Amino acid sequence: MQNQEFEQSLRDYPKQITNDTYLELLEKYFFSDKTNDLENKHKEWCSQISN
Repeated sequence: MQNQEFEQSLRDYPKQITNDTYLELLEKYFFSDKTNDLENKHKEWCSQISN
């Protein structure tokens, strides 16, 4: 029974996503990726400065 519910939720999921929520998720992903990149660059720069 649980498997059927899961499959049904997967079928219904695209119907639940609107353009706004998609853009919101995309924005969060983009900013998260950029923040992570900046943190890595900062660590790299700090290690170069300390050497």
